[in-house]
Amino acid sequence: MGVRGLQGFVGSACPHTRTAVNFKELAELHRNQHPGCAPTVVVDAMCCLRYWYTPESWVCGGQWREYFAALRDFVKAFTTVGIKLVFFFDGMVEQGKRAVWVRRRLKNNQEIARIFHYIKSHREQPGRNMFFLPSGLAIFTRFALKTLGQETLCSLQEADYEVASYGLQHNCLGILGEDTDYLIYDTCPYFSISELCLDSLDTVMLCREKLCESLELSLADLPLLACLLGNDTVPEGLFESFRFQCLSSYTSARKNSDKRGNVILAVADHISKVLRLHQGEKKLEEMLPLGQNKALFYKGVASYLLPGQTSPWIFQKPIGITTLGKQIVSVSTDPEFKPESLVCTHPESKEETPVCTHPETEQEDPMNVEPEMKQQVTMVSDTEILKVARAQHVQAESYLVYGVMTSGEIECSNTLEDALDQALPSQAFVYRPMRQRVYSLLLGAGGGGASGGPVVREWFVHSGNPLRHPDLVRPLPMNVPGGTPSLKVLWLSQEPGIQARRMDTLLACLDLSSSREELQAVESRFQALCCLLTYLFVQVDTLCLEDLHAFIAQALCLQGKSLGQLMDLQAAGPDGACPDTAVHVRGRSLCSPLT
Repeated sequence: MGVRGLQGFVGSACPHTRTAVNFKELAELHRNQHPGCAPTVVVDAMCCLRYWYTPESWVCGGQWREYFAALRDFVKAFTTVGIKLVFFFDGMVEQGKRAVWVRRRLKNNQEIARIFHYIKSHREQPGRNMFFLPSGLAIFTRFALKTLGQETLCSLQEADYEVASYGLQHNCLGILGEDTDYLIYDTCPYFSISELCLDSLDTVMLCREKLCESLELSLADLPLLACLLGNDTVPEGLFESFRFQCLSSYTSARKNSDKRGNVILAVADHISKVLRLHQGEKKLEEMLPLGQNKALFYKGVASYLLPGQTSPWIFQKPIGITTLGKQIVSVSTDPEFKPESLVCTHPESKEETPVCTHPETEQEDPMNVEPEMKQQVTMVSDTEILKVARAQHVQAESYLVYGVMTSGEIECSNTLEDALDQALPSQAFVYRPMRQRVYSLLLGAGGGGASGGPVVREWFVHSGNPLRHPDLVRPLPMNVPGGTPSLKVLWLSQEPGIQARRMDTLLACLDLSSSREELQAVESRFQALCCLLTYLFVQVDTLCLEDLHAFIAQALCLQGKSLGQLMDLQAAGPDGACPDTAVHVRGRSLCSPLT
């Protein structure tokens, strides 16, 4: 995540870029400078999950009420001093970032394998040094924050881009997260979540202006530096030889900086003393060894341009316009064209839309080939229902649905599963039949299973899956009493009896239509649990009665206990000796069908 090596460099070689600040004082200053404008902090929620989730018994997980209380305290600390919070969550994996996503998932598999090896070898939970986020935590956090009345948004592209863009466009107090990309974006101030003391609201601000001063660069140079060092768009190994050449000719290495730090200094020195001499006169490919990676490199530089911003490193004349992601793209070859006239604007803006310095990345030669105008192709053609799905996605009211309906693609990250436990199937397979029926509902594939029907590409992490390509999964037919209702009926209808039809559809997705009467006899707050457990025990024949007792006990025996009592509970060691603990470790990810 972020720019390779920059986090350590800022901490060791550029400590003056880190400034101790207090949010209460900053908010007061913001109110004085912007009367009538509430100070707002944009929170990169994915960066904050480790800060929020602190229980010691992290392998077993399940401390929902404790976690909810931690989120409530976090929100209260800011709102008490008049600071508004806006939370952003990752919502899509961009196609250009799929390789990075896969690489991280495979690395996580190794970490999870070490966790289970430790448990089996020591018959105890590993320490915090092996900590891995509980399965589904990000999804549940969204709904917890919405319950607390917080504005919670889900991204349609790279989340850090939307966070930086929101912060700039809404004149926010700052961004709270832990990603060095926020040092590259020219946006509002960036604050560290890892340094935050909630009681006092003290934290550390990482100042991009001071970073530029130390590196003798301008803010506009930072995207170029980030791509030469390596980030999520431009692989680190792509310019390894170039960085070595910069380091070989660099004569001002700092004693308090390690080799990686000196590489950053050397590359920055090359930008300021060599590349800048020809800025505006030569193209980047004439000054850097871009080779066949020219398009990728231009995409990387342009990915840091927020709406309304330009880059002096990309100068073009508009000879064609196309859309890339959520921006407007222009390409040209005229060196006399002024970069100041190129601006980038968000397509949803009501303002007039100029063109943007964001080169087409799929063209063989983005500087000389007129891009083709293409209309986005979606799996669902009904624009009204797509608009509803999009709104639900952005407002974090649904998960994965919009991706299936637009790109026909879905992904699931790692869960705490023992790859060596052959008796317990991966949740990726346990919940696949349910997903297939949902696909049928979303894509209108009434004849699911037909060879010519729609196919959903599933990127699900499970044992033995190298993630070289997605699994191609077809929808399954649904058996809804009275016929399968359309999405318009399910989502938009206000007719009497619609709730009953929604329940029928839910049960059909779980293939539990025949159990409707029995489920209705159960107390309403336990109906969802009964649906989940019934589905689970039908799908997984290796679960036993003790497993069922453990699941039910968690729902029934903890009712009425205070938060303090729950926090004082001591869990037995996760060694399989106790049936309750055994099922908790074995089946925890199975209880979360959304992940």
